[in-house]
Amino acid sequence: MIIFVNASNIHTGGGKVILNDFISATKYFDQINFKIYVDSRYNFTEFERSNVSFNITKKKQRFLVCFEIEKQTHNDDIVIYLTNIPPIIRHKCKTVLVQSNRFVIDYFSLSDFSIVTKIRLYTEKLLFFINKNKIDYIVVQSDSMSNVLQDKGIDKNKLFIIAYKKIDEEENLNNLNYQRQNNTFLYVSSDDPHKNHKKLIEAWCLLSEENIYPKLILTIDKNTSLHSSIIKKVEKNGLNIDIIPNLEREKILNLYKQSTALIFPSLFESYGLPLVEANHYKLPVIASELDFVRDILDPVETFDPNSSKSISRSVKRFLKIKEKKTEVVKPEVFIKSVINL
Repeated sequence: MIIFVNASNIHTGGGKVILNDFISATKYFDQINFKIYVDSRYNFTEFERSNVSFNITKKKQRFLVCFEIEKQTHNDDIVIYLTNIPPIIRHKCKTVLVQSNRFVIDYFSLSDFSIVTKIRLYTEKLLFFINKNKIDYIVVQSDSMSNVLQDKGIDKNKLFIIAYKKIDEEENLNNLNYQRQNNTFLYVSSDDPHKNHKKLIEAWCLLSEENIYPKLILTIDKNTSLHSSIIKKVEKNGLNIDIIPNLEREKILNLYKQSTALIFPSLFESYGLPLVEANHYKLPVIASELDFVRDILDPVETFDPNSSKSISRSVKRFLKIKEKKTEVVKPEVFIKSVINL
């Protein structure tokens, strides 16, 4: 048996983490050969082993990968698509799609995305629903994703929830002596609009108005409009925000060990990998009160991700800072107050 893996559109972000973890696990199946089709920008050299072969795929060749795989498969082989999109042909062997991009199957406003991204996502969504019957099974990583697919007419017998994450076997999590910094909140994410940095920064501005300046660490890239807008807010309001771009994986994991809490204001996720990683490192999580969060863990505090006020209040609750509540007075006091205005 050979397991063919189409990962030809993956080279960065959460998809890269999922692919890396998958390839790392092939060492436990040395009697099985894996043929993996990867993006030309993906660095696979650290994963080279005798039972794994890599086929470099250029962007214009992705559409043809399914035909190349079909030429080589036999009935007892398995084909796994990590591409979020089914093949345009049906293979003769068992075919599994790992669906980890909610934008491809669910509705979310794309108004803040670039034209190129909109076209790509609309195209991928169209290809998914046209070719969804070309696969035998769909694997998702959360109950929320399974529910969305069932609502879209996918047979629940074809759906399986299998969330996986590589665990460092040499790390002793029973003895967590990490040097955690005080009042330091971490948000590991890209700069995509659904990651909701706008409301998060607004929340930090509200906190600054009350002379509350917790530290916030962000991991977005420098050469973005979001980076520029955040820097302006930092300078205007004296916010305690560090932006650390282009981090290697090991450095990101170290941030989980050093921070006080993960704050996760995302509006739309299929999985939420930082939630999994924070949970692994026993880092408290403050997050949106949304289903995809509860699929993974129970946060110590939650908020309405569409309200910067709600986010700021959750931070204060976490920091044990009491908030002044609206005083309810007697009607006669109200009348007297109006008279004295």
